[in-house]
Amino acid sequence: MIRVSLLFGAALLLSACSSKPEAPLLEVESQQLHQRVNAKGQDEFAFVVTVKATPQMNLDTSKPVSRRELKRFAQQQRVEDSPELKLKLEDEAVTRLRQALEDASYCQSGYKIEQVFWRNRSVQLRGVCQ
Repeated sequence: MIRVSLLFGAALLLSACSSKPEAPLLEVESQQLHQRVNAKGQDEFAFVVTVKATPQMNLDTSKPVSRRELKRFAQQQRVEDSPELKLKLEDEAVTRLRQALEDASYCQSGYKIEQVFWRNRSVQLRGVCQ
């Protein structure tokens, strides 16, 4: 009985430590859908998604750095520097594009993304309606 209580207590303690909610990696600051008709008469769009800036963590090297601070510094990711976060942002932009086109009743017969442009904290998807 005591063993069961100890096991239950240990499991509860471990689950409490491991279930700490993490901050979202990407927080969308703005999104814009631009529409136009090109010279060929095709409907085109440009969709821009911008994420909020992630503050850059600085280490105070004038005093000894703890392992915890060093580990946190090494694990910090910013969309400007991380290919992984850029891909996540691109996936998020594609998902949001579908909804934005639906809300605007634009490209109702489908669309094709032809170009992707990156700029610091933004991704721009350009394409045409089909």
